[in-house]
Amino acid sequence: MRSSTIFISKLLLWTRLLVVVVALPTLGYVDRHRLETYEDLSEETSDFDVFDNLTFRFSCEGKPVGLYADLDYDCRVFHACDDLGKGFPVICPNNTLFDQRERVCSDEEHVDCDRANEWFYLNELPFSVETTEENHTLSEEEEEIPSVLPLLLA
Repeated sequence: MRSSTIFISKLLLWTRLLVVVVALPTLGYVDRHRLETYEDLSEETSDFDVFDNLTFRFSCEGKPVGLYADLDYDCRVFHACDDLGKGFPVICPNNTLFDQRERVCSDEEHVDCDRANEWFYLNELPFSVETTEENHTLSEEEEEIPSVLPLLLA
């Protein structure tokens, strides 16, 4: 009985030693990695910081409710205008540009930013959704455009 107790205690001791040898370096790596990640993130600027240094000449005054490409910023920014003539800027994500014709952010090769103002009139038209039902095309009109979440609240 005594020899089995000694064997079990030695086994537990070796198990603890193995856990310490394997786990300690791993824990240190994880903590070090978390610290480096936090430092990397804390040095990055957020989307809100970008607006601090931007000046916009674009105005929503007198424009219908809608989304408008900002040609001053090469369509990388667009403005969401409301019915009171106020609006807010939105930056297109992932190096995309605002396609005024489609009213979405899209890859650069699909956007002709120089001609974006030619498509501003689309904001005057009611937003419509086409659905196909039994080989007939139906158009459902809505009075408002879909909402856009701003990067910066005015």
